[in-house]
Amino acid sequence: MHQQDNQKLLDLLHLNGRVNDLAPAAQSASHGEVNDVVCLCPEIAITALEKFIRGDISAQELIDWAEVVHSLETIGIPEEHEDLLLQFLFEISTPELFQEINTETCSRWISRLRRATS
Repeated sequence: MHQQDNQKLLDLLHLNGRVNDLAPAAQSASHGEVNDVVCLCPEIAITALEKFIRGDISAQELIDWAEVVHSLETIGIPEEHEDLLLQFLFEISTPELFQEINTETCSRWISRLRRATS
């Protein structure tokens, strides 16, 4: 995978732009790859949640972000945090099955993710 493609994946992970623009670029950059190129770590998930709490992104953008991150084979998850981060992505991407995306939900997830890294 080219460095430019890696950057598109990193831009999505770090929400460096609008999800509606970042998602297609990251999906295109993946070219059907099945190897982990970049990793979602708890700190990145926390940053996304904090962006929602600050009002930098909407609930729908956080949902869309989680859905795309979860779907791309080129975004890996470190084994030591795999269960927690997969649960995080699943619950955030499907609030209709779990909890509404709001400040309380995001704060709870931030606490859980911070505990996992301490």
